[in-house]
Parts: sequence; C-alpha cells; structure tokens
Amino acid sequence: MKFILQIVPFFILLQLLYFPAASAQAIPETFILNGEQLLQNKLKVERGSLAHQVAVNELIFKADKILQKKPYTITDKALTPPSGSKNDYMSLAPYWWPNPYTADGLPYINKDGKTNPEVNSVKDQKHVVNISRDVETLGLAYYFTGREQYAKKAADLLCIFFIDAETKMNPNLNFGQSIRGVNDGRAIGLIDTQHFTRLIDGVQLLQGSEAWTAANQKALQNWFGQFVNWMLTSEVGKDGVKEPNNIGTFYDLQVVTYAMFSGNKPLARKYLTNTTLKRIDKQFDEEGRQPYELKRSRAWTYSIKNLNGWSSLAKIGDKAGVDIWNYTSKDGKNLKKGFLWMLPYANGQKEWEYKEIRGVKLEGFLPLAKTALNVYKTHELESYLNHPTTSLISVDSKNLLVH
Repeated sequence: MKFILQIVPFFILLQLLYFPAASAQAIPETFILNGEQLLQNKLKVERGSLAHQVAVNELIFKADKILQKKPYTITDKALTPPSGSKNDYMSLAPYWWPNPYTADGLPYINKDGKTNPEVNSVKDQKHVVNISRDVETLGLAYYFTGREQYAKKAADLLCIFFIDAETKMNPNLNFGQSIRGVNDGRAIGLIDTQHFTRLIDGVQLLQGSEAWTAANQKALQNWFGQFVNWMLTSEVGKDGVKEPNNIGTFYDLQVVTYAMFSGNKPLARKYLTNTTLKRIDKQFDEEGRQPYELKRSRAWTYSIKNLNGWSSLAKIGDKAGVDIWNYTSKDGKNLKKGFLWMLPYANGQKEWEYKEIRGVKLEGFLPLAKTALNVYKTHELESYLNHPTTSLISVDSKNLLVH
C-alpha cells in the first residue's frame, strides 16, 4: 500500500506533463469540429478516462509518423498546367477513360464510379488530401498534448504549401479535373479541395503555439480570402454553385468555411441564407431521399458523403447565425428527414436497394447519427446508437476525441 501511495503522485505528475490542464484553456475556435466537445474530451483525458487516453495515444502515434514526412508542394509535378505555371493546381477527371472508338482515344468518355489510374500521374489532388489530413492530425495532437513539435511540423507544411513564393499553390482551380480532349478544367474540380475545410480546423487548433505565428495566420487567411473570391467571381468558380448534387454541397461548404476563416462572416451568413438553404429543396425529396446521389453507381457512398457535407454546413451555420438543422422548405423538405431516411438501412431493418458497386459500408452512418442525435434527440437515432450491434462497428479512434 505504501508503494502505491508513493507511485500515484508520479503518475499524476506524468499526466500533467503530457496533458496540460484543459480547464485553463479557452474553447478552441474551430468551425466544423465542435470546440466545446474538444475541450470536454480534453478534460476527460486529464481526468484519466482510459478510452480517451488510448485515443490520444493513437493520435500521437499518427502524428509522430507525420513528423518524418517530407513537405508537400503543388510544384512537384512532371506536367505543367496550360497556364505555364506549376504553382497552379491541376488534376484529371477520375471517372473518364480513353474512347475505344477513336484512334487517339479522344475525347474521353465517362464511366461513373470507375477510377482511371491515369489520375495518379498528377499528384496535386493527393497532396491536397494529404496535407489536409496531416495538418488536422497535427493540430489535434498539439491541442491534446501541447507538444510544440506537432505545431512546428504543421507550420512547416502550411508555409511550403500556401505561403512560400516558390512552392505555394496559387489560389485557383482553373485546371481541376480536366477531361482529355474536352476541356482544361471544370467546376466539378472544386470537389478536390473539399479537404481544406478539415485543414482549417487543424490550423485553428494551432493557436497559442510558438511555431504558428500571427503573421503565418494572417498570410493563410489572405490566401483563403483570395481563393473564395476566385470561387465566387471566376468563370470556372462560378459554375461550381450550379452543381446540383454533392459537388454543390461541398462547394457551399468551402465558400462559407473560407469566408469565416478569412474574417468575412457577413459573406458566410449571406451565402448560407441565399444559396445553401435553397439546396435542401433541390437535393432532398419529401421522404428524405437524395435523388441525385441515389442514381449514382455508388449510391450509398455518395448519400453518406452528401449528408456529411450537410452536417458540416449546419455546424458552421450555427457559428454564422443560420439554422440549417431545423430549416424546412415550403413543401416539407429538411435535413432531419435526410438522416432518418438513411437510418433503416444503417441499422439493418432494410436492405440497400440502390446501386453500390464497391459494397455498402454501414459504419459510414455512425458519426452522422451521433451528430444528428445531439440536435434532434429522436428515439430512432438513440435506439440505433444504443443497440448492441452498433457498438461492434469499428470506427477511427479520432471520432472519440471529436464527438
């Protein structure tokens, strides 16, 4: 017993060293991640919650691996965009293939849901995905541990990708998802940068670190201010708002996230009110189905993806002062019905009757259900989340820290 009494203070000291007191910190000013929930989870780590400490350890493991990675730069590509500048982003349309009826294979033809491996010849899109994931992970690792090496690595990645003149990405997507023999770029390419919304929350979690300076923050805010201006004023950018399906949803999410991050809250509020709310009437039917996604070859995947986009829009809407969660159109369409329509398929009451060429992955609905329950408090969602089989669904440990 004496030995135990002697060693307990050691573990308390160790915990304080690795997990600084959350109670002394302000709620992080994230846009999509729930800042209050992050703080509560940090307190749980501090108070010794085994599950949350295990999740943090897994987060640390991932962040430590990122420390060994080389920086990403948009200029690291063999091909040069039509502009002549490798600082301009470019990517190839993933579902377009050589035409078997022409000698040169042009123009390419569409095979929905089937990815042409040629897209891997241009790595800009992978760089966007990777830096977004890594900065989010590093931001979370810094927030939960206070270790400066994570903030420093994130700062290095961000400066090379967005700020340094030689290696930065220009704030446009003029050449996104081009189709060989058809165009040099198109509005659908804007889906490529959807991941930047995750990156921005990661950046917000770096606040207070020594490595990420006020000058860095200002420079990045300016970059995204220019990018959202390009989205709303360029020919390619303006076409993005016309996309009727999940492309349009994530276009809206990017506009309002970048506007909020760059300090233009009035723009975000106006856009959500005048544009985003109207999408609910177009994207959902009276039962909650998503017709544009259900006609795809990966109907489950895109239905889940679109709901994720709407969930994020509703969260940022809360911060902008626009209630998307509870908005109902004149003919009764709303986001709540969208969640509840998917539920019987997620809990096994119904078998998915739409096309899904890569198999239905039920676990995709679980984080959405947790978010929806916090808002709607319905018996159906609560029963699903409390069902014994739901607890068997494997999810990323990160979800325990952000929900």
